[in-house]
Amino acid sequence: MLSLIPSSPQAQPTPQKAGPAFSLSQQNGVWWLIRPDGTRFFSLGVCCVNPGDSFLDYNPKNPGYAAWQHYPNAEAWADATLARLQTWGFTTIGGWSDYAALKRSKRMRMPYALVLHLGSTSGAPWFDMWDRKVIARMEEVAKSQILPVRDDPRLLGYYTDNEMGWWNAALFTMTLDQPPQSGQRQRLIKLLRATYRDDWNRLRKDFVPEGAQSFATLERKGKLYLRPGGDGVKPLKRFIGMVAARYYALVRQIVRKYDKRGLILGDRYQSFYYPEVARAARPYVDAISSNVNADWNDGTLARFYLATLYRLARKPIAVGEFYMAAMANRSGNKNSSSGFPVVQTQQERAANFRTTLETFVRTPYVVGADWFQFYDEPPHGRGDGEDYNMGLVDIHDCPYPELTATAAGLDLNRAHAQPSPPRPNVLGGVPRAPKAPLGHWKMREALQDWDHERGFVPPQSPVPLADLYLCWDEGAVYLGLYAMDPIEEGYYRDKKIPEEDRVEWTLQVGSKTPPIQIRLGAGRKPAVSCGSFDPGNVVCVDDNVRCVAAVRLPCALFGKQKLQAGDTIQLSTRLLTFARAYRMDWAGTYRLVE
Repeated sequence: MLSLIPSSPQAQPTPQKAGPAFSLSQQNGVWWLIRPDGTRFFSLGVCCVNPGDSFLDYNPKNPGYAAWQHYPNAEAWADATLARLQTWGFTTIGGWSDYAALKRSKRMRMPYALVLHLGSTSGAPWFDMWDRKVIARMEEVAKSQILPVRDDPRLLGYYTDNEMGWWNAALFTMTLDQPPQSGQRQRLIKLLRATYRDDWNRLRKDFVPEGAQSFATLERKGKLYLRPGGDGVKPLKRFIGMVAARYYALVRQIVRKYDKRGLILGDRYQSFYYPEVARAARPYVDAISSNVNADWNDGTLARFYLATLYRLARKPIAVGEFYMAAMANRSGNKNSSSGFPVVQTQQERAANFRTTLETFVRTPYVVGADWFQFYDEPPHGRGDGEDYNMGLVDIHDCPYPELTATAAGLDLNRAHAQPSPPRPNVLGGVPRAPKAPLGHWKMREALQDWDHERGFVPPQSPVPLADLYLCWDEGAVYLGLYAMDPIEEGYYRDKKIPEEDRVEWTLQVGSKTPPIQIRLGAGRKPAVSCGSFDPGNVVCVDDNVRCVAAVRLPCALFGKQKLQAGDTIQLSTRLLTFARAYRMDWAGTYRLVE
């Protein structure tokens, strides 16, 4: 393969010691991690297994976990912590752990994975990834971290980064801000020239130029903003795919220069992903990774997220982090700074931890999941303000027995090996609606009470980015939508999402009624274009990454005064995501059942 790394006068690394390594294998349709001795396992890891605050860093006004308060030295802490984790059923040490301290313990037999931060420390993909200086910095970061661990038989592999986000608008803007000699900027202009056949007027239909009057000018300077209602987002999706392919190719070649054995586990998506990025990773990673936040506070997940990620990457999935917090905790955590799932009691927390973990274990292409994290965050928040009851132990080093006993009671390998039964869906009959189908309308609660299994509508799209659900009562049929759709104001000159570029959800009842078109997202109320349809029948909540909506279709639309079990309904639905980047369709005739 042609080298992507510029030649360097630096000496090549010393030859790596040969030895068995961890690997991945698909057996009877199920993906597994394989230990060097050949045994297979489903990995249950823990992030941030470290001694916490040092004596000098400890803040009594905002106390965090501090092992020095409870153990005479680091070795004693490591012995006790590893014994606990193994008793609780955990098999792997996750990111941001103190591997050096843990290795001092004779109990340290658990595999571990490093987060290298190759992109975030070098500026990739935000800086020019064809710049020798950027590449050299990536290599420097990789070399310094990989050489000390690469021959450790406990080394599972490497996450190349964590939650980079791959924000399209920021990447597009920062690339145009680069100087004319930037390889990344030159490739963007070349792509635009090819897309619009060197016709500046064609480009202007999709973009609003600033500081450039032609392609010749744009070669040297200038900015572009999306034109509302245009199709400019589509070439930008191709651009992010090209940049992502460059990133993944670079990190693979750099990692493999210093370690031929460790698994390359991807860059841990931020509980969302762009299809172009996941698809670009396919040739270069051994597994694709994502941090996964439960979509609802009960620990359940929308179906499309893992399924579509696997279809795009065609590689097994490693879950870098998953979460669950409770208001009743001993650390004083308020759980208020972000959007993680939160319940009231530790009993609920343990039950919902199990729900999320069992979803991963039952998914044949998920090979492991790491819990975030070993200890609770400080009661008044860590450096970025995050203040969650994340821990297996509190800040006083006392375990939460509800959670640890639940983890210890699971036979993950046995469960992962069992064939996954077919999941029910709406083709078996539309289930009854919950008591208040349009109630509890805020993120992580909206749609939670719906039957996500029997009410799930199979999509007609091969790589859906949303789930659709159906339910009914005597007066109406209800449609629920849960969509992943990053909304980015940075594409526009005025930094506002225009109405014509909001999410477009179109519903068709039967063949004789006019379609109902609904605009969603961008932090604004739903807008209904069908004058005869009451906008009060539509609810929506969004957070610029996800959009959750529901619509009530009164029984009169179906020619009924009252709906009852045995009735059939005909529906077709189309979803166009932000700026019409992606399309999803659902359609069929469905029978109402009790």
